[in-house]
Amino acid sequence: MIKGYNKKFSFHLILIILLFLMIAMMSLMIILLGKDIYSSINEDRASNYEKRVSLSYVANKIRQSDKKNNVRIESLYGENAIVINEVYDDVVYETWIYFYDNSIYEIFTDEDMKFNLEDGMKVMEIESFVIEEINDNLYKFTAINNDESTELILCLYTY
Repeated sequence: MIKGYNKKFSFHLILIILLFLMIAMMSLMIILLGKDIYSSINEDRASNYEKRVSLSYVANKIRQSDKKNNVRIESLYGENAIVINEVYDDVVYETWIYFYDNSIYEIFTDEDMKFNLEDGMKVMEIESFVIEEINDNLYKFTAINNDESTELILCLYTY
């Protein structure tokens, strides 16, 4: 009886160890698969966040000064830029928002002051930022990141 018991015991032990190893390997595979899925979702979320934040930033800056003749679109070194006029102590200043070197930049200067593109403050990195005039006071802003685009259409001079 002892001889048969040892064979049964070793067979059951081997079976239990094999089941444990199989469960451990499947668990490891699921964890690795989940890690890849999580990384992909996180990258997509970050890209989407950057696009939305860049357009939200532009929209808020424009809405702060959206009055007749305060906001205009001008060409800056071949690209369209947003120019926001502000008056402080009877002196006119300009805030320029433009795309340069895969980023949105902003610079605050005296009116008609010349500046280099790299002089501005980098607001956010993004692959592309396009400003288009649809008609007299309707503009379309497009942010592109990771080959996906998000658009914002704003009507200026609402006040």
